[in-house]
Amino acid sequence: MTKSKFYRLLLTASVASFLGLPLGAQAEDIKIGFVGPLSGPVAVYGSEPLQASRVAVEEINASGVLGDDKLVLIPADSTANPAQAAQAARRMALSDEVMVIVGGHTSAETQAVTEATRPLKVPVLSSLAQDSKLTSVGNEWFARICLSTDLWGNAIARWLKEKHAPKTVYMLSRNDGYGQSLGNSIAAGLKSEGIEILANVAYDPQTKEFKPMLAEVQKANPDFIVISGFYTDTGLMVKQMAELGIDKPYFNNTAPAIPQFKEIAGPASEGAYGATYYLPGSIDSPKAAAFVEAWTKRAGKAPSQYEGMGYDAIYVVADAIRRAKEKGEVTRETVRDAIYATKDFDGVTGKITITENGDVKRPLPFIQLKDGKPVLDTLVE
Repeated sequence: MTKSKFYRLLLTASVASFLGLPLGAQAEDIKIGFVGPLSGPVAVYGSEPLQASRVAVEEINASGVLGDDKLVLIPADSTANPAQAAQAARRMALSDEVMVIVGGHTSAETQAVTEATRPLKVPVLSSLAQDSKLTSVGNEWFARICLSTDLWGNAIARWLKEKHAPKTVYMLSRNDGYGQSLGNSIAAGLKSEGIEILANVAYDPQTKEFKPMLAEVQKANPDFIVISGFYTDTGLMVKQMAELGIDKPYFNNTAPAIPQFKEIAGPASEGAYGATYYLPGSIDSPKAAAFVEAWTKRAGKAPSQYEGMGYDAIYVVADAIRRAKEKGEVTRETVRDAIYATKDFDGVTGKITITENGDVKRPLPFIQLKDGKPVLDTLVE
């Protein structure tokens, strides 16, 4: 199936129902910047949301839900490099005159984007960046539709206690803003649940040889292992765990839902636990079911967690623009205010409510890899 045919078919979905508005005309351009890694080792974090964002923009424009206005997506490849992301965001704000930026997608690049755009007063909405610091610094121009590492970490600790009740846990956390923020949040949650942490080791994200570190894990003999990293480094880590004969249950955050993780880790990925931004089929709503059906039929596969989140991010922005327009004026400030006022938005990844500091209330699916496929373990509402 060609890309153009794929888009045309998706446009046949019930678009207007997503925003609850009648069809109308299209005219003026409202530019939306998109910053994320579209190439490089973690390109999946940007390329999949971008694909879904393009679909969402086409649907919204075809539906006329924004009246005479039309969304125009302006993407930029950050390669997950913070300096490159900041440069792209600054260009979008000053030269492209975007109304809002969707991204970044890794926490490090998102921090760089927000530092570049905050003085320029450009609203930024991220669908994937989790580092809690992004919303704890009082930046009134940033919001996200994914849970922060603090909220995510606390939920992981509660799930671990309720589902597995381990007495001891060994933690391995990527040594960057994302890994340390998430690792520290999980550690705080485990302590509050009365679970002993044997160690919380920070590892170099560039490392390829984890066996010396894993030998210490083997020696400690924990009941459970918790890993906070990217699918690239943790895939290697899990593979080397199996080579050392470490046969312990482990939690590996979002990695088990990413096909590339299985390719790297091999058979050792089977049985991996994780939490994911979104799992197709886990959300019980007509819109969620229609999205999965339409995407699967036309793309030849179910939507990934990143495609679902990228899709919803554009719809949240479009809904904010619509509400700003209804109040009389679409500016960066009125769109920012409308994003912050988002409440119970019926997204395909679940209900989305932006809180007063830019964080979000939303469902969190816990999963396990079975027969090579992520299966819903628990949906935390």
